[in-house]
Amino acid sequence: MPAQTAGRIALLTTGLIATGCLGYAVYFDYMRRHSADFRRSIKKQHDAIAAAAEEKNKTERERNARALLAVLDDIQTEAPPISPEQQEVYFQEQVAQGEQLAVMGPEHHVEAASRFYRALRVYPAPIELIQIYKKVVPPPVFNMVIELTMISEARSAAGGDFAMPPQAAPSIEDLDDSSPPSSSSPKADSATSGTSWEKLDAA
Repeated sequence: MPAQTAGRIALLTTGLIATGCLGYAVYFDYMRRHSADFRRSIKKQHDAIAAAAEEKNKTERERNARALLAVLDDIQTEAPPISPEQQEVYFQEQVAQGEQLAVMGPEHHVEAASRFYRALRVYPAPIELIQIYKKVVPPPVFNMVIELTMISEARSAAGGDFAMPPQAAPSIEDLDDSSPPSSSSPKADSATSGTSWEKLDAA
């Protein structure tokens, strides 16, 4: 019967594949145990793969660093909203866009970080917001936000012009501290704390 023939062929094929895999595993184990040249060859292959991966990571880090500098240059030419109402709307828009971009893959991480950073610029208590970001933003994107903040802080110390309020610029120690913000952290006053901002503080 055709169906029976097809079943036997499939079973035979599966058996041949399994036998081949088992045979290769036995051969590989034997050579690994008894051949120094084989072990050296395997080590060279592993080293080559590791070196290629490291080179790829290095290239990606350098590309991201250049992209972050370009993004920060663009951000610093933008005039942030002034009124509390405008700031709150702007904040919500930037966070929403950042969340959408963050889940779209690594190629969108720089742009996602730029959105979260823009939101950070106008938030009344940026150090507290960084602690919230640390909990909810994907680590690669969060690290880029921190890098943008630190570059901006370094430019400020060197006399550059950027928009983060001086009292709000987090220090390196603040960024590394995983503990909850202390009572001395900047707080949003009642004039700038809308319902949505208060909900975020409670996150």
